[in-house]
Amino acid sequence: MSKKLFLLCPLIHGEVYLQKRFGNDCLFMTALGSVFDLDNQAYADSIIHLLLHEDITEIFHVHDIESPLLTSIVKKEDFFNSSSHQLLDSLYRENYYEITQEPNKIASLALIHMKHQVNLIFRHPRLSSIIIENKIGIQGILSQITKRKSIQFDIQMDFQKL
Repeated sequence: MSKKLFLLCPLIHGEVYLQKRFGNDCLFMTALGSVFDLDNQAYADSIIHLLLHEDITEIFHVHDIESPLLTSIVKKEDFFNSSSHQLLDSLYRENYYEITQEPNKIASLALIHMKHQVNLIFRHPRLSSIIIENKIGIQGILSQITKRKSIQFDIQMDFQKL
């Protein structure tokens, strides 16, 4: 039976909501800020293992617009210094003008990070080949877990060749 893999931040507590929305055939991997460092062999190997052994047909990269980590970056509040925070803060600074033009700066940062993460996935030699060979779709979910709302979209489209 086909399953869905959700990549999300443990701080948003989204597993119960996502399972109710998508059913019981859901698997979850968490990383602070939904930042999956694919240079870290443990993350890459874990995702590869799930893709090869769990009949994954879709990967969902999830961000929440009430994420405490994303909020701390946009509001320039002290959070805690982690590699996830540093990467997201770097993306915020690199895309500052674009983000600050949007009404929801947190959502804008989340979308930029989703595209960045998918780009890393497609640049990873093993992951990209497994995804392409098995026709695994990559979706984004921008959520507001506290209100039980979310928007799902195809972030893979940005990377498809014409």
